[in-house]
Amino acid sequence: MPARLSPAEAHARLSAEPELTYIDVRAVGEFVQGRPLGKVINVPVAFLHPVSGAQVPNADFVHIVKTLLGEAPAVLIGGGADERQASAAAQLEAAGVPGVAVVEGGLDAWRAALLPTTRDNREGVSYVSLLMKVRRGDKAAKKSHAAH
Repeated sequence: MPARLSPAEAHARLSAEPELTYIDVRAVGEFVQGRPLGKVINVPVAFLHPVSGAQVPNADFVHIVKTLLGEAPAVLIGGGADERQASAAAQLEAAGVPGVAVVEGGLDAWRAALLPTTRDNREGVSYVSLLMKVRRGDKAAKKSHAAH
């Protein structure tokens, strides 16, 4: 079972541990409306269907996180105040990612604690840029493997 942190505890850890990454698992449209300030990236654990609003699992979630973070000593999972955080944490723990902790209450709790937020969705933070980075790496690895 992953550790659970309050937003204040998560903020303190992000400030004190430069190697720590906060993975916001909300959908892209939610992420661009605001996120915690700090080393935060967007990797949705599920996408929201544009018409029905139903959640569609991101089949590449674990692969993307593991590729981007490698052997990171710990990760924080946050986003909304719903089951997606717990689902993401469980998937990462099952895949052997160490030090997974869930930030309780999502962005609403973060804001209620008066912690800093931003709408920054630049390269290296946005899901699209991270996905492209992973896919380029996957393509290069396949070429390298085929050459040997």
